[in-house]
Amino acid sequence: MPIQPIVRDDNGFALPDRGSETVTKRFSDVGTGGTAITFDVDVKEVLIHIEGAVVTATLTGTVSGSDAVNWTSDGETLPTLPLVKEAGQTVVTVAAPSGTVNVSAIAWR
Repeated sequence: MPIQPIVRDDNGFALPDRGSETVTKRFSDVGTGGTAITFDVDVKEVLIHIEGAVVTATLTGTVSGSDAVNWTSDGETLPTLPLVKEAGQTVVTVAAPSGTVNVSAIAWR
């Protein structure tokens, strides 16, 4: 599947840093060996949230097959990663410093 075209505003101006759909994916029990963060669809921007213990919301993307992810008040959120990745390509590999962590990822396409 080709990467979705760039969204344009009502005046026809390209919005290269904006996606038209969201996809969410949750990675449970990520250990010290690391887990590759990938999506089943192409993405243009990704936000990675290392979950804490206090869930404040559960989010599900608009793309079919999105997982419910947990947003936590005591977790850590990385700055958004503006990039272009085809389906199945690794965005980043996340590893726990010790034990395990849960990771919620939100992407725009």
